Amino acid sequence: MKTEGETKHGIIANLLVRGGIVDAASLGRAVQIQTAKGGTLPRILSSLGLADEEKACATIADGLRLSYLEPDAVSGLGDATMSLLPADFSRERLVLALGIEGGALRLAMANPLDYRTLQDVEFRSGKRVVAVVASETALRSKLERAVTGSAGDDTFDLFQEMTPAGEVEWEAPSDGDPGRGGALPPVIRVVNMILSDAARVGASDVHIEPQENHLLVRRRIDGLLEDVMRIQRDMQNAIISRLKIIASMDIAERRKPQDGRSTLRLGDRRIDLRLSSLPTQFGEKIVVRLLDTDRRQLDLAKLIGSPDCLQKLRELLSRPQGMLLVAAPTGSGKTTTLYAALSWLRSSTKNIITVEDPIEYQLAGINQVQINQRAGVTFASGLRSILRQDPNIVLVGEIRDQETANIALEAAQTGHLLLSTVHANDAASTITRLFDLGVEPFLIASSLVGVLAQRLVRRPCTACAKPVSPAAEDVERIGGAARLPAGAAWKAGAGCKACGDSGFRGRLAVHELMYVTEELRELISRRASEDELREAAKRAGMRTLMEDGIAKAAHGATTLDELARVVPPDSSRVSVTTVPAAPTTAPAALAAVADAGKRATPPTGPANAKVLVVEDSATIVTVVKYYLELEGFTVTVAADGNQGLALAFQELPDVVVTDRSMPGMDGIALVQALRADPRTARAAILMLTSDTSPEREEEGLAVGADDYMSKPVEPRRLAARVRSLAKRAERRTSPA
Repeated sequence: MKTEGETKHGIIANLLVRGGIVDAASLGRAVQIQTAKGGTLPRILSSLGLADEEKACATIADGLRLSYLEPDAVSGLGDATMSLLPADFSRERLVLALGIEGGALRLAMANPLDYRTLQDVEFRSGKRVVAVVASETALRSKLERAVTGSAGDDTFDLFQEMTPAGEVEWEAPSDGDPGRGGALPPVIRVVNMILSDAARVGASDVHIEPQENHLLVRRRIDGLLEDVMRIQRDMQNAIISRLKIIASMDIAERRKPQDGRSTLRLGDRRIDLRLSSLPTQFGEKIVVRLLDTDRRQLDLAKLIGSPDCLQKLRELLSRPQGMLLVAAPTGSGKTTTLYAALSWLRSSTKNIITVEDPIEYQLAGINQVQINQRAGVTFASGLRSILRQDPNIVLVGEIRDQETANIALEAAQTGHLLLSTVHANDAASTITRLFDLGVEPFLIASSLVGVLAQRLVRRPCTACAKPVSPAAEDVERIGGAARLPAGAAWKAGAGCKACGDSGFRGRLAVHELMYVTEELRELISRRASEDELREAAKRAGMRTLMEDGIAKAAHGATTLDELARVVPPDSSRVSVTTVPAAPTTAPAALAAVADAGKRATPPTGPANAKVLVVEDSATIVTVVKYYLELEGFTVTVAADGNQGLALAFQELPDVVVTDRSMPGMDGIALVQALRADPRTARAAILMLTSDTSPEREEEGLAVGADDYMSKPVEPRRLAARVRSLAKRAERRTSPA
């Protein structure tokens, strides 16, 4: 509930209104300008003649319990402290390093609630960061005076430290292009840094995206995109041109999409790069796909996982003729699966030829053909030529049109084993996809031997995974409690430094193998529906994508929440309301979920839950309180363990969020005291810490904390953790 004078515009705005700097009505105009043009509210209010900028900044500092730096103090800063951060970084983020005190880096900021910058500086410096408030005008004035002709190099010196010149090598760089060496130009260093860092963290793609005021760099890790950095707009053309040069693309052509490729050597690793450009409103967008040939998993047994599915797939691959398709959306590992199949099939007695666009990996002993549209080499024409080369096994990169499909199916009837991919959701929809391309049903029925559908799901991080009970909402999303096996070992990652606090690290595939039987051939011949095809395949023993995923999740290889996010629902859903209340062999937690369906009582949810935040950092308290209240929680705050314990006994919170290191009673002692008292023993507890060592985490969990989170925290992620803990606390206190 908002207090008097509070606005909807956020923490800074509320502090300015409460401090009497500006009224809510006048503030609205400043917020509109900030939304449209950026900048800080104190400076905007000053430009409108509504407030004194320095007084507004002092009010913000006072409200956040932070120090305030006068303009004269900012102006008098020496070069020694300022050199702790690159000049371009400081200018872009409006920050100045003030020095190291007590092992912490003091950082002057125009926006002390800029969590992304706080995290970036902490990561780069390796030190805890303490925010100090300074005005935008004072910071800009100091930064502009500090800028020299080599200021841009300061930024890239940081990148050079992250990616030493000798570690990055481009194979066959363009003539006169310095691919490596000592004093590389800044643009080359920043491109090296972006790509080598992406390779180190296992990113599959890097996106270079021009925006109106900057160049955004993003990368895809385990299937999800994340922002990496923003680069000033004046570097855009140079960075795009550098990327096009290393991929042998035409740097003068900016109006048409282009494709290119290159190879990066990072130490002893060889990484193939596939680049594509696309003209957009603000310039050319570049996507770089990274293909790590040294780390690609081409072991078919490890890729498939399920022994039954592996056995059936090998039976299909051992046939002398027929078509086997791999079906999945883009980026789901279809090509890797086919390469693993070819590696298993490879033999000196077989002639294996592929036609691909592009050739992603070079396989010894296999003849690979690259599609070249300008030279007239398409999938269809390439396949015709291949069939005159006496092949035993043919791989067609993708079936995109009717012509390619017809040639491939006819080849599969004339003594060739043909492998290919189709963009489809599951095995049954693959067949209807061929119908949609205009392929005759009888041709499909007589040639197709099987369809392998797959999806990639994230693995729980091995560094922070721990046993869990499946949440009721996740069970509902994957089809109900009746689908869950007894004796399962469910796991989930709590989030740690190794996985970037996501709880996941790495991916695995879940599969669905349709073995084409006589019944299915008949159904295909009469153009049966997807549902009919799916049910017939299941009668023949097909395990669906969701069923395979549940089986793998039951062994801790993924999570139910991840399955619900990635895997399409199937027709095997069983409503929990139909689950009998008779004794079950399932674990108690699953039996409770099933029994909940009988009662059909919807959960009340955590919206009214009470949260106690015990933290001695005023900045963290302010931000965490703000986001938790947005979620509907009632929040009480305490500055140390002793005050927190007293408030806990008074308020009886559902969730306690506590720092580990505090003056007086620390977080460990607080958790022990809460667990020892019957009044607070059932509260869910989340512990925050700057110490990410496993020993510290184990100690916190051992004394009774339910969850553990590293600082600096991302507020929305913390709110999600608290929401989950509130549900857990609700289950603890609910009557049996």
